[in-house]
Amino acid sequence: MLGFGAIAREAGFDFWMTTFTTLSVWGMPGQIAFVGLYATGSSIFLMVLAVALANMRMMLMVISGADMLKLKQHNLTFFQRVFIMHFMAITNWAQLSYKQSTYQPKQLLTYYKGFSAVVFVCGMTGTMTGYFLDDLLPTHILRLVIYVTPLYILLLLANAQQKVNRLAGLFGAALSPFIYILAGDWAILIAGFIGGTAAILVQRAQKAWQVDKQE
Repeated sequence: MLGFGAIAREAGFDFWMTTFTTLSVWGMPGQIAFVGLYATGSSIFLMVLAVALANMRMMLMVISGADMLKLKQHNLTFFQRVFIMHFMAITNWAQLSYKQSTYQPKQLLTYYKGFSAVVFVCGMTGTMTGYFLDDLLPTHILRLVIYVTPLYILLLLANAQQKVNRLAGLFGAALSPFIYILAGDWAILIAGFIGGTAAILVQRAQKAWQVDKQE
């Protein structure tokens, strides 16, 4: 979010617009797409479409997070569920996968709310601070902030309890450079899909082999 604040200012956002973007979107891919299109003077329709498509890849993460929280077991209205899941991010999702075996569903939801609140406050603070980074740091140092995000996600995947998540990250990372030669900007999406599919197939094959071995 530090990096986003700096990018938004460079694109011509004012402080309040930058802050509101993080508050309302709360998804780095969508926020970056919005800033990039805004800087080029694109239409509102195109910006909305781009943000929706960029955040579409988070849909499966949200579905998985809702399943781990077992939201259907809680007495929540539809809008309460939507509000709760708005704060789902890769950080929260990774922490849920790490803690879901530690807490009961009701306790896990309470844990998620507290953890998400802290992450959200830190994200908003990072956005507001990043907006003024240009006044504090040289440009060549400021660019390094952008690389914190992929490195952080890589570390989260490495710490994931489920082996399939680690395999998906490994396969996707290994395929991305080669797919980029053919698909360009679509490389991350395609490599992620292939890597995730390959990881699931490997997991199923391993389970089938274990069953056959026991028999």
